[in-house]
Amino acid sequence: MKKYLGALLILGCLTLSSCFDFVEQIDMTHRGAGTIKATLNVSKSRTKVASLLKMKQFNGIEIPSETTIKKEMQQAVRTLKATPGISNVHYSLDFNNYIATLSCHFDNVQALNDFSKALSAQFKTQITSYNSYRYDATSQTFNRSYTYTPHLAKEFSKIPNDDKNLFADAYYTNIIRFDKNIQSQSHKNAKISANKQAVFLKVKALDLINGSTHLTNTITLVK
Repeated sequence: MKKYLGALLILGCLTLSSCFDFVEQIDMTHRGAGTIKATLNVSKSRTKVASLLKMKQFNGIEIPSETTIKKEMQQAVRTLKATPGISNVHYSLDFNNYIATLSCHFDNVQALNDFSKALSAQFKTQITSYNSYRYDATSQTFNRSYTYTPHLAKEFSKIPNDDKNLFADAYYTNIIRFDKNIQSQSHKNAKISANKQAVFLKVKALDLINGSTHLTNTITLVK
């Protein structure tokens, strides 16, 4: 969320040993339907997060209240429920442990892209300008396209230098599971699971922010 990105960076980067983790899980059949679940976890720093949420601003960055966060999430859910091809939308906000989740079922990969478009419109950001999916059922090839955007770097530059150092332990994790074995995948840092039905990728958030890594990947299933 563009308006809360700076706040997210502050809330997440609280200690050298426990920054935030963002995990995206996609479970997809070889026919192209599936589910997506996103989880933001800052539970290791919940005491400090609770203190920050009581503040209106931190280093000039607006901190959203629990009420505001709930309203934004509820509106996002309503938007997704009205999106064709999207169903079974669920969310949870745990303000005791500070873990947020959002999940839904998508009928096809176009609906998965529409999921991103809906969130882009809701939060007035540009998710779809740098991230999209494609699936060819004939060749059974799944593509994720990712283009670096300098927007994250611009937001990150607003954070004081001392706080930037705390961002070193923030990670983005992507897990894509299939109902068939995987023949190959193209990302140099990703790994195929032992059972050959999942691809696991974990990258430092700083590398995504500065553009030194990417999320583009081509996954081919065994026919």
